[in-house]
Amino acid sequence: MTSRLLRAAQRRPLITLGATTVAGTLGAASFVEFQATRNDQITLPRRYNWDALNDYWSIRPVSVAYRVLEIATALGPLVALYVWDFHILNTSNNDQTTRQHAQQWRDAFTQLGPAFVKAGQQLSIRPDLVSPIVLHELQKLCDAVTPVADEIALATLQQELHDLGNIFKNDLKLVASASLGQVYKGTLRSTGETVAVKVQRPNMRKSFSLDLFLLQQWGVFMDAWTSVITHQKPYHKEFLQTYASGSYGELDYELEARNQKQFQYEMKTRNSPIVIPNVYDQFTTQKVLTTKWIDGIRLSDSDPETIRRLIPVGVELFLCQLLDIGAFHADPHPGNLLVTPEGKLCLLDFGLCATVDPHARAAMSQAIVHLLKRDFHSLVHDDTKQLGFLPHDYDATELTPILTKILTGGLLDAGSNLQTRKRKLLEISNELNQVFFQYPFSVPPFFALVTRGLGLLEGIALTGDPDFDIFRASAPYATKRAMQMATRSWTTKQRNSSNPPNAMAVQ
Repeated sequence: MTSRLLRAAQRRPLITLGATTVAGTLGAASFVEFQATRNDQITLPRRYNWDALNDYWSIRPVSVAYRVLEIATALGPLVALYVWDFHILNTSNNDQTTRQHAQQWRDAFTQLGPAFVKAGQQLSIRPDLVSPIVLHELQKLCDAVTPVADEIALATLQQELHDLGNIFKNDLKLVASASLGQVYKGTLRSTGETVAVKVQRPNMRKSFSLDLFLLQQWGVFMDAWTSVITHQKPYHKEFLQTYASGSYGELDYELEARNQKQFQYEMKTRNSPIVIPNVYDQFTTQKVLTTKWIDGIRLSDSDPETIRRLIPVGVELFLCQLLDIGAFHADPHPGNLLVTPEGKLCLLDFGLCATVDPHARAAMSQAIVHLLKRDFHSLVHDDTKQLGFLPHDYDATELTPILTKILTGGLLDAGSNLQTRKRKLLEISNELNQVFFQYPFSVPPFFALVTRGLGLLEGIALTGDPDFDIFRASAPYATKRAMQMATRSWTTKQRNSSNPPNAMAVQ
């Protein structure tokens, strides 16, 4: 037997060696995962923790490899088909072909799960990036993801709340299905109030955390790559970690309930016209969230006049959260912004929220004002350093004319034509990528969610007003905020100069 194996190896050395290596690797990986599953000493955390996710999935190499293969299998053929149809055959003007591609990408995102559904949602409200046909298909991802069977969702509801018959009338009806959960409309038996009941899909923590783990590994790879190639300060891991942390928090509906109540309180203290539904704590758990039902239609489905009227309200709301409150709703996609019958703006789904410290809030206010005033010297030499984009001791003289040209042409003078904007955004993206490679830039972690939130708002606005400019819309509030900070700073300096501390000690 041994002699036959040796002769076979001599005849086909590469094949035999390759087969042996693959078999050995698969066997070792399978054994490691079997032991991990069997012992099950490491569990997924309730709160996001980079090390905990890494510990959990690093001992499950088969599941990780299978997921990577699943993603490549789902998206690889679509990328190849896209290149063939639109770059080789040049059929970009064929609506039928475009619609088929959009449907295939939407189906692939749905199949791959919540992380990819959220990516599709991000694109679904960017008319300046993708065509109307693609927008129409991807917008189905906002609240029309294929739901799990009612019996499965209601089994989760029963497991979490225990006594459905005494809590709800027998009228629970599925009304929306999103990436992490699905929403039922029902009536409370005790009070007769109409409520929205969000129920999490099964096994979400495990499947979603695996995609976040892969995202983390991509950040580690990019940091290693850029550190060697461009000698940049590593920032990808920390940047992606902020997004992953916020997204992982969406799996905890009790955390979402606390966020919702906090934002509701903040809006009431500021006499804001924004509607935020009440939370029913007694019917809320980690996997179930019960809130007051709000009638309304999606803002993105409203007529252009309504969108133009309410988007400034939405922008001021976002800036108030970002620059004043220091905590902001980072997921204002079309399914989360409703227009009530009274014509008010209603904000839903507080799972993805983030915080910004006072120093960063002040720096952002100044940066917006400097950008709008085209004060690029202050923007590059001061604001970029205050926000953490550049080291404080870096001489940015060489960068000022470069960024002035990019920001002026790509943002301030992009124009209102969507095709022109699309081309300009692509140009500015490419140019900024080049600048990031050549200079010691890093990206503050919270910007992952700031840019997401502003991008979603601008995308909705563009559906009703092609002339909308997120920077100019931000100007009044940011300017007011900057003036308030300047006044407080001046008052503080005057007070300190008239009453110097420790005056007797100086004498």
